[in-house]
Amino acid sequence: MAKLILLLCCLGACAASMANEVTVYKCTIKGVPTFSQTPCAEDAQMITLRNVNIMQTNTPQSENTPVADTSVDDYLAVQQIERDIVQLELKIKQYQQEYAQKKQQIDYMTQDKANRLGASSIANAITTETAALKQRFDPQIKQAQQQIEALTQKKQQLSQQP
Repeated sequence: MAKLILLLCCLGACAASMANEVTVYKCTIKGVPTFSQTPCAEDAQMITLRNVNIMQTNTPQSENTPVADTSVDDYLAVQQIERDIVQLELKIKQYQQEYAQKKQQIDYMTQDKANRLGASSIANAITTETAALKQRFDPQIKQAQQQIEALTQKKQQLSQQP
């Protein structure tokens, strides 16, 4: 009887090591994302990882052999990229709000201020100041948009990897 149980355990271990999918649970505990093999909270998000590299615990490994679980690493990288994209989008929104506020201040130009700026009229002063303001904010917004595009491409590459 003991031999039968041992045989069944060995067969079960072999079948489990051939699995192509692994389920991991993601929970946020005290603001820290936590990953577990079992649900770690009531709001646990189930994540299924495909083609996971399974490391054999009983086989000796040399120190030079890298062991990487790219599925989890890729998932974590994608999550970080999504956070970075959200931060960049917020930065763009802040730039746009700051631009709008400063533009509104420029629109309330007085003749005295226009004279101090060396403009011939209020309209010329507003045009000059608006151009300078645009020249200040446009590169910052464009740079953030380019960073978002680069991160989006990197995210797509990571998502497409097997």
